[in-house]
Amino acid sequence: MGKHTPTDQLTQFCTTAISTTKKFLAAHPDIRVMPADKGNRTVIMKSDTYQLKMNEVLQDANTYKEIARDPTAKYQSRNNNIAQRLLDLKLIDNQTFRSLKTNTATCPRIYGQPKVHKMNIPLRPVVPNITAPSYMLSKYISRILQSSMKSEYSIPDSFASCEYINSVTLPPEYVMISLDVIALFPSIPQELITKGIIDNWQQIKTKTNICLDLFLEIVEFCVNSSYFQYNNKFYQQINGTAMGSPLSPILAEIVMDTLIKATLETTATTVPVIKKYVDDLFLAVHQHQIQEIIDDFNKYHPSLQFTCEEEKDNTLPYLDMLLIRQENQTISSRWYAKPTASGFLPTTQQNKNIP
Repeated sequence: MGKHTPTDQLTQFCTTAISTTKKFLAAHPDIRVMPADKGNRTVIMKSDTYQLKMNEVLQDANTYKEIARDPTAKYQSRNNNIAQRLLDLKLIDNQTFRSLKTNTATCPRIYGQPKVHKMNIPLRPVVPNITAPSYMLSKYISRILQSSMKSEYSIPDSFASCEYINSVTLPPEYVMISLDVIALFPSIPQELITKGIIDNWQQIKTKTNICLDLFLEIVEFCVNSSYFQYNNKFYQQINGTAMGSPLSPILAEIVMDTLIKATLETTATTVPVIKKYVDDLFLAVHQHQIQEIIDDFNKYHPSLQFTCEEEKDNTLPYLDMLLIRQENQTISSRWYAKPTASGFLPTTQQNKNIP
């Protein structure tokens, strides 16, 4: 027999590992294996621990309430009525109408993704809306908003963040901080969504023939029709937007942009550098004005509250990077993984700037 090549050996190893893992999991149904919220990590958790953490999520009376029955039929009827109105007003064609209308919707099922970088590893609730009645309508509205909105603060990913940050030179006595909204999606108030759309309507209306009042009505329906099932019980999300809805990311961006603009217009603090990735903000502030800018951001709305991480020893973890402020106030960066709540600190990759 011929020698096995490295590729053959790797294939055999992977096949054996997958088979062994499947057998182990089949023999241990009390174990759950799931992806972490961030960092491309895999989490193994006891099922009863997962259930306990999910119950803690659902006991948040400010965000969720248990309801008596499956509301799918009600929301499906309302969704189809909206689609019919859009067709009758000649705002959409027949093909779009058929894509927005549904007769096969089913109740979404919530699940949790472990936040391994947080103490006690809480779960981030995710509601995959692909089976929900308003899923296609949410996608339709999302595409309109995404094509019309151009954020001056947003950066799409770590690579773009790195490219921008490595070009920055901070003023003397300025330092780096990052701000993070506590549970952004479940915390977004409806009035801020409405305000953000109204404030940006001049751009939005260039991408749609829908009038403002009807557009706001559709957005409100999509946001308020967030519901799900867990352990044979039905729940309604009564605040914020659902993680898993195609509309939530762009609504969050609109609200965050409105918040940033309003804060920068009213604060007495000079902020020469500010960028964001969803709800993770990177700022340069004077070393004696850190608390002032935190307070100013937290004044905007009681539902949107920020935590702050300040640079330590001239370094700041941000997204998947470790930012390093040099003596000349320029910033270099390297790949970085935050330590997990278990106390394990992954090894950072080679100390070199990301191009």
